[in-house]
Amino acid sequence: MYHRKYDKSFISWGLFIVTLLFLFCIPAFSSEPIDGFRDLKFGMSPQEVQALPNCSTSQECIYELSNKNRYVTLTYGTNGASPESESTNNLQLTTVTIDMGQYTEEWYHQLQMILGKSYRLTHDFTDETMSGFLAKQVEKLQAGYENGQVVLSVIRRQFGNMILKVIYQNPQLATGFIRQRPAPPATTP
Repeated sequence: MYHRKYDKSFISWGLFIVTLLFLFCIPAFSSEPIDGFRDLKFGMSPQEVQALPNCSTSQECIYELSNKNRYVTLTYGTNGASPESESTNNLQLTTVTIDMGQYTEEWYHQLQMILGKSYRLTHDFTDETMSGFLAKQVEKLQAGYENGQVVLSVIRRQFGNMILKVIYQNPQLATGFIRQRPAPPATTP
C-alpha cells in the first residue's frame, strides 16, 4: 500500500491559508468600538469631565501629544433623549476634538502614519473631494478610521491657512460620518 508523505510545500500552503483566515476574519469579529480618548470616555457628564486632572472646564482639556501641549475641545449631546429634556443633567460626552496645529504636508503624513498604526483607515476622501478642496470649493478634507470613530481633518480657515484636527466621536456620530462618505475601493494584493 502506498503512503504519501506530506511535503513541506503542502504544510506551508496550509499555514498560509490559516494565516489568511486569521488576518482577514478574526479582526472583523474582534473590532471593538472606541470608547473615547485616554481618560475622556463617551457618555461622561460635564461634571465628570471637569473633575479630570487635564480638564480646566467641562469644555476644554489639555494633553501632551507629540511633544506639545494640545488643546482638546469637547462636545456633548443628549444621546437620544428628547430635545425638551435637554438640560445639563442629560448631557453626555459625544465628541473629542484635538487641535493638532498648523497644516504642513509633512505633519499631515506623520499623523496619517500615527493613526494608521493604531486604527484601520476605512473612509478616505476621494479625488473629487481633493480637487474641490484645492479649488477652494470644499472647506475640509476628512479621512475616517475605524468606521468613522476617529477622523483626521484638514480644515481651511477664513484667511486661507489650514489646520489639522483629530476627532474622536461616539458610534452614533461615526455612523452619520460614514453615511456621508463612500468607503475606499478594495485594493487587490
